Amino acid sequence: MSGRSAGSGSRRRARLTARWRQAGRTSRRLLIAGAVITVGFALVALLAPLLAPYGQAAHDAPQLAHPGAAHLFGTTNLRFDVLSRVIFGARLAFEVVLASTAFALVLGVPLGLVSGYSGGRLDRVLVLVMDALYAFPSLLLAIVAAFALQRWVGPGVPAAALSISVIYIPQYFRVVRNHTLAVREEPFVDAARAMGAPRRVIIVRYVAANVLQSVPVIFTINAADAVLTLAALGFLGYGVPLRTAEWGFDIGNAISDVGTGAWWTSLFPGLAIVGLVTGMSLLGEGVNDVLNPRLRAAGMTSDVTLPLLDPEGAPPPEGSEDGPPAPEGVERELSRSIRAIGFDPAPPEPPAEGVPALLVGDVSVTYRSARGPVRAVEGVTLAVGAGESVGLVGESGCGKSTLGRAVLGVLPAVAERSGRVVLDGVDLTADAEAWRRARGDRLSLVFQDPATRLDPLQRVESHFVELIRAHRPGTSKAAAARQGRETLAAVGVPPDRARQYPHEFSGGMRQRIMIALAVVLEPRVLVADEPTTSLDVLVEAQILDLLTDLRRRLGLAVVLITHNLGIVAETCDRVAVMYAGRIVEEGPVAAVFAAPRHPYTQALLGAVITLETQAPAAVPGSPPDLAGPLPGCPFAPRCPLAMTTCHDVVPVLTPAGSAHTAACHLYPGADPAHPAQAWEPAGRRLRLAEPPLAGTLR
Repeated sequence: MSGRSAGSGSRRRARLTARWRQAGRTSRRLLIAGAVITVGFALVALLAPLLAPYGQAAHDAPQLAHPGAAHLFGTTNLRFDVLSRVIFGARLAFEVVLASTAFALVLGVPLGLVSGYSGGRLDRVLVLVMDALYAFPSLLLAIVAAFALQRWVGPGVPAAALSISVIYIPQYFRVVRNHTLAVREEPFVDAARAMGAPRRVIIVRYVAANVLQSVPVIFTINAADAVLTLAALGFLGYGVPLRTAEWGFDIGNAISDVGTGAWWTSLFPGLAIVGLVTGMSLLGEGVNDVLNPRLRAAGMTSDVTLPLLDPEGAPPPEGSEDGPPAPEGVERELSRSIRAIGFDPAPPEPPAEGVPALLVGDVSVTYRSARGPVRAVEGVTLAVGAGESVGLVGESGCGKSTLGRAVLGVLPAVAERSGRVVLDGVDLTADAEAWRRARGDRLSLVFQDPATRLDPLQRVESHFVELIRAHRPGTSKAAAARQGRETLAAVGVPPDRARQYPHEFSGGMRQRIMIALAVVLEPRVLVADEPTTSLDVLVEAQILDLLTDLRRRLGLAVVLITHNLGIVAETCDRVAVMYAGRIVEEGPVAAVFAAPRHPYTQALLGAVITLETQAPAAVPGSPPDLAGPLPGCPFAPRCPLAMTTCHDVVPVLTPAGSAHTAACHLYPGADPAHPAQAWEPAGRRLRLAEPPLAGTLR
């Protein structure tokens, strides 16, 4: 045990040393200057009985004696030694300031986190209470609190600390809550939900870790302000008892000395206040600059990275009980297996024969908005078998990403979902906790912008450790770290870079990291939402080859969301075309691309640019407003073959070939009221301004 503790301590020292070296020169100077000043005051406060030549209340000295050998800082009109009062005042300042700010932190920060993340009635009540407290002038509020507490608690440090903390609880609450409201909508928090992280983990590791970056600065500012508030209370007689050394009381008592030329009675307590406030402020700024990786990116150097060594989850040193010796360097070839390390206490039962890996049954999603309900997804049904890849294509805004989020169960709060999501025969929509456990484990999502989905304050390896241990509680940090490195190696990311932050990687490498996170626990279903967006064609090809290889090796069922038909043609088995929240055509890729049945699919394929393209083509018109009523086929206003019935009757998917369906009135069965009939247009519209075709039954 002692060997393990020593190893952990050395790794922690190495991590802090690396951060110190990575910080900028100005940040280091600020930290050193602030630390020297603050520690100096702290030592004076700690050693006050030894350093003070007289007691803090000793009043047998001559009255208003000038600074000299006997009294270095002179004496006051109450015959107190100024130097002794300044020294003991430092002790009181530290006691009151630390107690008040700590108390405000303990209450204000958790309340702000919970209120900002949860929202609802609790948020409204807390905001009302805190705003009411914040509306009072701070000094007046402190005076009222001090007056009340002196009667209940009695004069002294506890009463002074509590009265000052009342001022800062609303400040911490407001700052933390506002930051939480912003961070909870960040994509990397959304990604944590998609990975199946529990609520408390999301609040602590993702939200709080990013929100609390500003707390050190707020703490030092409030600490400085607390010194001033304590002085103001002492000045007005509401602080500590009369004979207790307190800088504010001494300054207030020295007002009458100014007219007599006794400048020293107020100068030295005032300089003490200025010095302590300055030191705390510099210390807080320096600590924030050093500990926040986003503020020290300019000072990053690669030579301080400790490859394959994680203070939180590195392989244990030789002789420990948790596993083999730690690797010596980065040259060791890692296994490219991505088999799970550790164990699953309750492995899922294998699916029955013929049961699809994923079944989306009549799923609809409606967003609440000021303009009314927006039907983003309307009655979508889709089945994906094990090892099968289905491409989901369509224009921007057609509902592809919303459908993907609905499958994962990570829709925003303004969305209302209906329908079923069945994974290996288990209806996830019937059990919210089972759905959460499945996310990141058996059901994974690859986001289109990994730069925003990875927590900027966590190293890449920490993402893997957290994900694996959330779903495999029996896995040690060391084993989870090894598994993360091996998975990175499997997707082509050098494992020695696992200790770096997301901003140190290129777009293609970040996408590989996101894919590795999605497949590290060997899921059954992978939803890939625009996985090659903003990548150049070479990196795009590598990512697509990687997905195809993982699908083959792991038997993944893949739902590939994209607007790139070429990607679907190369990597998918089936394709589903979405328009206005509905699937309008579905079938094998070869059949759909060779003979598209729906006019919208024909228009999409006609707009694809190839080497033979002489003039670019586009789908005429614009997608419909999903907040308004759609009485008929949503594509009818843009369709060159639209007929009167297309504007009145919503078509349903109907067979249009072998394993091929289309939602179009050109095919029998599209009209539920006339399942055996189809419409044949009387002619073609050349311009959208022309009236729709009448059409005849056939």
